[in-house]
Amino acid sequence: MEPSKSCDITRGHEHYLCHILLLEQASPIALKAIIKKEEKKCGKSIGTLLNENRDAFKTLYETEYLQIFQEEDVNDDIDTWDTLQLCAVILVLFKSDLTEPEVKAIQCVYDQRKDIEQYTECASLTFNTYNEKQHLLHDQLLELITLIDDQANLDCKRMMFSFESKSIKLSETQIDKLTQTNDIKTHLKIAIDVDVVTENDIICEENHQKLQTNDQMFTEELQNKSVYINDSAILTCKLNLPTDENVEWRKDNKPVEISNNLMVMSKNGNHWLAISRASLEDTGQYSCVCGHISTTADLTVIDEALSVVVDLPAKIEVTENGNIDIECKVNLLTSKPVWRYKGEILQSSGRKVIQANGTTHKLMIINVTLHDEGEYTVDFGNVSSKTTVQIQVETDLIHRKQITQEVYRNWMRGALALKYLKIGLEGFSDKAVHKQHNDLMKTLGNTCNTCTERSLLPHKQDQCPRQGKHQCLCTKIQKNKSRQTCPNGGFCGNVYNRIVCKHRFQDPSFTNTDVQKWSSDPWSVATCFINTSGYKGKQSAKDVDCSGLLSMCINNIDIEKMLGECIIDGKIDAFAQAREARNDILHSPNYELSENQLNKFIKMFKEVLEIKDKHGNTPLKGEPGVASALHLLDMVQQNQIEINLEHEMIELREHGMSRLEEKYQTAKQQASFNANAFEYCYNMFSRPSQAMIK
Repeated sequence: MEPSKSCDITRGHEHYLCHILLLEQASPIALKAIIKKEEKKCGKSIGTLLNENRDAFKTLYETEYLQIFQEEDVNDDIDTWDTLQLCAVILVLFKSDLTEPEVKAIQCVYDQRKDIEQYTECASLTFNTYNEKQHLLHDQLLELITLIDDQANLDCKRMMFSFESKSIKLSETQIDKLTQTNDIKTHLKIAIDVDVVTENDIICEENHQKLQTNDQMFTEELQNKSVYINDSAILTCKLNLPTDENVEWRKDNKPVEISNNLMVMSKNGNHWLAISRASLEDTGQYSCVCGHISTTADLTVIDEALSVVVDLPAKIEVTENGNIDIECKVNLLTSKPVWRYKGEILQSSGRKVIQANGTTHKLMIINVTLHDEGEYTVDFGNVSSKTTVQIQVETDLIHRKQITQEVYRNWMRGALALKYLKIGLEGFSDKAVHKQHNDLMKTLGNTCNTCTERSLLPHKQDQCPRQGKHQCLCTKIQKNKSRQTCPNGGFCGNVYNRIVCKHRFQDPSFTNTDVQKWSSDPWSVATCFINTSGYKGKQSAKDVDCSGLLSMCINNIDIEKMLGECIIDGKIDAFAQAREARNDILHSPNYELSENQLNKFIKMFKEVLEIKDKHGNTPLKGEPGVASALHLLDMVQQNQIEINLEHEMIELREHGMSRLEEKYQTAKQQASFNANAFEYCYNMFSRPSQAMIK
């Protein structure tokens, strides 16, 4: 079910574009000003500073390093750098010279610019998502520009408030352009084009042409505005002549008081009054006065508690395999709510889709089953709403027993399909792991087998590249004073930092590795890219389950490059969807799958093995075992494969037996047909028979 392109969704697009403009046009002004200020302070050119810190740059920001350094040459023209490169240069060269708020602001810009690469293919994220991101970025940019020169400060402020005050209107064609490409540069061009031809600009231009006079007058007047407490408020107007002089802002007929929270700006006839965080005291009548003419509007700051204005229905009845929308509405724009089913937190995945469009919040469930029956709640902090979903079953008990047995057989087919996906990934995974390790050893040149996780200090704390810094070995030096850098030319520290930089989210797991084996065992490095424990000591792809192989492909950036830069983001790519399908199969509470679910999951597994690179090629198809795995997946999907439980179910038993024992005991107390179905399942795992499934 696709979400409709409603006005609320479009508002998400508009905030997405404004967010890009802040990151790619306003932020670089402040970042370049900081670089020039620090460059002048230390008395060295930026090119010299980069060459002096080449190794640190490569370790901490390898992607940006490769863009700035070309063999022995260095690109020191900051006007050609993008936002990520500007941030990386500042954090490598000048971090120790900046204040803590400045560093925090730059890191915020870097993180948001990095994040937005993952959001390009879902530009219609909800209004709230980008509204919150925009508030945070706005506040951090204001913090960042406090110490730069006046002109850059003013230029950045003007641009920020210009973007935020404009009413961007997107056409269906422009929305289609956004969703047809994942290229951030293309999205930026769309954002710039839209900003240039907004509705207000067109009206102002038409008015200006009609006037054809030198008389001063407002072509765009102040508009009444209402905002909630702590939100930003921007009042804007425009004069027909580009004068910035003799303009005064007043509140309740008194000159406004400029502060860190209230600023006024003007450029080429455009005039802004901006309040960063509105309070009740900011409510009043505001005027922009130029000589004998003026324009006036009311600003109302609302102090209102969040409440549910339209509750979830008390009860929802739906026929099995039908679709339902569970919807409520609140009075204020708020952050993403928490949806729960029987107390367990829900996330958007597969059949369940969570949406927040403005003040309306919705949970959609597609193709409902008996397992969807029960109580659903949505929490907004101190307030919540709940409903009960009842599934109408049209079959009698005898037929339900037959269905239960059939869906269990489907579950076994799904588990077998998961096994074939793993077989298809094994050959490529082993090759990728060894290639990455060979490249690593060639780059570093030396070895070490003495450092351990307890003894290694990979880097100084202020140089930590990890997202989750509290989990890094460098933060544990307070507990273990004996930690030291690797005595063998810093080999282990360099491997550690390389693993962090190669991890898509800079958050590898070192519980799965043996530091002493990094120079001799490729899989001791590879298992760091699997974020769940239990993989220490694995020596080949055959030793790693499907979830581990999928996680490694998602998290390891080098594997993405080996696949020809396929689209991998850890959220909606083929590997992530297959991993989610794996969890749905193996964590199924009753070990059941419908035919539709099974076909959907097998399709996901095949999409992994047939994944396309940026040129449309299928890089995995030529790997050992892939063609056979695809053939077997087709046979499972068409129900043409015979499964000898004596041999096949032994491997499935390893996945399911521990959880199945608990489920079996619970099932004994349930309805008779459920207990019988589970006993059938339990017996096949614990005492394999010669039963055949066709």
